[in-house]
Amino acid sequence: MALRLRELGWEDAYALKGGYDAWKQAGMPVEPRGAGAQSSMTPP
Repeated sequence: MALRLRELGWEDAYALKGGYDAWKQAGMPVEPRGAGAQSSMTPP
């Protein structure tokens, strides 16, 4: 997914070792769905 996002122009897309679940388990910050989300897949 990160590679595809970079191909689409998103420069700050990275693959997470262990994925999203590992990120949350490590206590890293997450935002609720929709918080600050853009309405389209247009790169910033």
